[in-house]
Amino acid sequence: MRSLQRASADEKARAQQAGVQRLVTLQREFGAKPSVGRAAELTGAAALMNRPDVAEDAAVYLLLNAEQTTPAALASARTLLALPAPGEAALQAPQGTGLLTVQAEVRRLRPLLREFPHNPLMHLDLARAYAALGQAQRAERHLQVALALAPQHRFALRTAVRFHVHTHDPRAAVTLLRRSDRTPHDPWLIAAEISASMVAGVAPRFVRRARDLVENWDLDPLHISELAAALGTLELKDGGKSKRVRKMFRQALEQPTENAVAQVQWVAPQVQVPLDEQQLKSVPRNFEMRAWERYSLSRFEAARDAFECWLQDEPYAATPVIMAAYLAGALDPTPTRAIELTRLGLTAHPADEVMLNNMAYYLAIGDQLDDAETYLRRAQAATAPGNVWNGANLVATQGLLLFRRGQPDAGVHLYEAAAALAKRSALPQRAVIAQLNLARELIRCGDERAPAVLLRALEEARALTSPDVDLAVAHLRAQMQRLGVPPEVLPPTLFR
Repeated sequence: MRSLQRASADEKARAQQAGVQRLVTLQREFGAKPSVGRAAELTGAAALMNRPDVAEDAAVYLLLNAEQTTPAALASARTLLALPAPGEAALQAPQGTGLLTVQAEVRRLRPLLREFPHNPLMHLDLARAYAALGQAQRAERHLQVALALAPQHRFALRTAVRFHVHTHDPRAAVTLLRRSDRTPHDPWLIAAEISASMVAGVAPRFVRRARDLVENWDLDPLHISELAAALGTLELKDGGKSKRVRKMFRQALEQPTENAVAQVQWVAPQVQVPLDEQQLKSVPRNFEMRAWERYSLSRFEAARDAFECWLQDEPYAATPVIMAAYLAGALDPTPTRAIELTRLGLTAHPADEVMLNNMAYYLAIGDQLDDAETYLRRAQAATAPGNVWNGANLVATQGLLLFRRGQPDAGVHLYEAAAALAKRSALPQRAVIAQLNLARELIRCGDERAPAVLLRALEEARALTSPDVDLAVAHLRAQMQRLGVPPEVLPPTLFR
């Protein structure tokens, strides 16, 4: 009998070991080439092994590709992430971005939380929505509930860290991670502690442990991708040897996460790390890299979609909302969408000088001049004296307002002053954009100075390789078509 029990125990141990090895294999395969099939296989195996932590990314991937996924796989993904099954239309998350969409998400989640009060991920979703609406206290309260329900949950901890960094309290993020029992043993959380410490200006606590993990890791490289990137950034900041820094970043790119890709992309020009664009395109939720790549190639409609996806993923982040609105303002026939997106951004960043100036510009383009004046004054008050980039933009926006108020000569003077300031400050792109916008306003009011200004602006634009300038030229071309300006009276270079 004892020999049978021992044999049964041995069989169970072998089965357990085989299951663990299968999980590692499935993780590696999904990380190397994400697909719906691989994600479904990994989430199913993780559920059988009661290891939901190893398949969180795969479960999210299934939910993001729901139209290609079977109901059973979606149910498994929701169960793994502790999400309620969508039984009716009211449970479906609203799609899109914008202030009204985020408010609708709050209205959707609040009754669900009454039904599922112990679901930490639902509290996290509501916290993210409140953060996007600028309601930091409510967001923090739901974060605290989520952490009380799941104090060692990696996703909850990382979400809280991002919130604290967003609200300019990185020391709170560092304290939270250092108090967690899981942090010293989890490469994802050690990476977050190093990054948050750098933002807070304090020495990271787990650097020795991080180096040991990176140097001796023999499992799926996905799990140390962000840790290697964080260490590489720390080494670069501290003046470490370039060879060691490059090694860290190359390791980060073996099976990178979207955060590691963004970090490596930021430092790549400094340390000459080669980027495999085809490999990076397959990284799940890599919205930031895709957005900037498409924008740099002047693929503006595709870039707009990617920035909006990034905004959906990080609804309280400043950069995606600024860029999504900027592209909407240039590509759409009216500034309605740009105003909506910027209003959303200002709820979370009410003193952001770039958003305030952009809002003044979009409102002026829409001939909402009194409101534009109000935002321009706020932008002027928020802009530091040494901020030449936004300073030039503010002068140009003031010129636009004068044009729309029927004072073209004063408007010309300010647009030219903005262009001159940008040139003196080594910002040639901003100078050309100011001149292109001046040409647009002169054409709108039938001013005889328009052809010469436009021709000069286009000549300077051709000498620059810049998506900002390409977008401004495309915007001007579309504006001329909407105004019914005959192509033959415009320089041929506008249509090349």
